[in-house]
Amino acid sequence: MIIMFPRNGFTLSEILIVLTAWSILLVCIIPLHVSTFRSVETSAVMDQLKDDIYLAQQLTVQDHPYYWLSFRLSSNDYVLYDAQDSETIFIRKFPKNWRFELMTLENPIRFNSRGIIAKPGTMKLYSPTDTYKLVFPFGSSRMNIEQQ
Repeated sequence: MIIMFPRNGFTLSEILIVLTAWSILLVCIIPLHVSTFRSVETSAVMDQLKDDIYLAQQLTVQDHPYYWLSFRLSSNDYVLYDAQDSETIFIRKFPKNWRFELMTLENPIRFNSRGIIAKPGTMKLYSPTDTYKLVFPFGSSRMNIEQQ
């Protein structure tokens, strides 16, 4: 009678085959994660910026016309500021590799009591992969975002 003992480990060749398969999978998957991350980051930044601009507009209409949205190039962020109460509502930083350029848009962005932008203009927002043009038109229409 032969007694069989259970196998307690893996051979070196089995380990190498598994590690090679995992390495190949990782090499294929990592670029997908980077592009997915950038896509999600871009969507989040653009949605947040749009929501913050609309918030400044709504606060101006509902509360008082002294809410300003100021873009600060030196710190790569923007601030919602209540000038009447001398209070910063929030500061939002752009991601590390992002930058913006105020083309014809005057800083800070202000709205009148009817929600119309005080001084219309355009600005550009540069992400690592794309450029966006934000247009603040004359009149009561909303801001437009165009990917370039």
